[in-house]
Amino acid sequence: MRPRQQMPPKPFFYLPLRGRPNLQPPSGHDRFDGETGRLELVLEVVSDFLYVGSGQLDLRHVGGQEIACYAFARRDGQPVIPGTSVKGAVRSLVEAISTSCVRQTTRRERVPRSFDPCRDAARLCPACRIFGTTGYRGRFHFSDATPEGQVQTEVIKIADLWPPRRAEGRKFYKSGGFRRQNLQPAQNYRFIEAVSRGSRFSVALYFENALPQEMALVLHGLGLDRPPQEQRGDIERLPVKLGGAKPRCLGAVRFQPRRLSVLRRGPDLLAALLAGGQEVPPLEAVLRWLATDSLLDRDAWRTFRREAVSTSGNCPTELY
Repeated sequence: MRPRQQMPPKPFFYLPLRGRPNLQPPSGHDRFDGETGRLELVLEVVSDFLYVGSGQLDLRHVGGQEIACYAFARRDGQPVIPGTSVKGAVRSLVEAISTSCVRQTTRRERVPRSFDPCRDAARLCPACRIFGTTGYRGRFHFSDATPEGQVQTEVIKIADLWPPRRAEGRKFYKSGGFRRQNLQPAQNYRFIEAVSRGSRFSVALYFENALPQEMALVLHGLGLDRPPQEQRGDIERLPVKLGGAKPRCLGAVRFQPRRLSVLRRGPDLLAALLAGGQEVPPLEAVLRWLATDSLLDRDAWRTFRREAVSTSGNCPTELY
């Protein structure tokens, strides 16, 4: 009997469900209270490729032949990352590091009843208070991420993707290298259009009536953290996975705060609204918010920090 071929390690990890969601009344929308403003960020691709699908198939000439590939999202002919895609990636991490409800499951997944989706708009978990749910409009929103300079796309080939057979919590993906495949069509393989490492996009986070601890939670969801005590200076930036084909080690991005405008309440509120807020140094404000992390599940965050930045070598290329 031939020995069974040893499969390479799977490039994902789980954050287990612990405790019970912290249900509280959310902030209202009837007045300005708390933190309101706009944080502009640079999104940089740090994996070999990033793929955010448009839902359409395009015909492309690759290697002297015409092939069908899954196209990258576009606006006005330029690659773009929809704000909903950025929000989905950030919300997934916020849910996992804040003991929030589980909004989406597959038919095979079973979660404790206490983690069922929030249904009472007067009592919501941290993620639903921030991003919204049925009956309550969220207070944090992302713009579409538009390219900085000329962003080129490339057609690559990957094996088809299947969900894990067993779920042990909330699933996230490690960083690793992408192994290129030949561009010959083959069964159980597909072609996708992706942008490469180093591509940069501009994106804005709009927040309204936010508590400092909610700002801290969303900033952690962007992969931002205070630098270690022995280091001074810039914010620590961890990779966050975004888009499709994450099991093939695609989709790792880092966020860098660039500009911050906040709305100051007072007699000049109307003028501040018309001016788009007052610009303040982002580094000082972000570090201040990150220090108010009472909503953060520190054990889950430590696990994410350790696993998300560890490399799994090259990701498997075959079906698994």
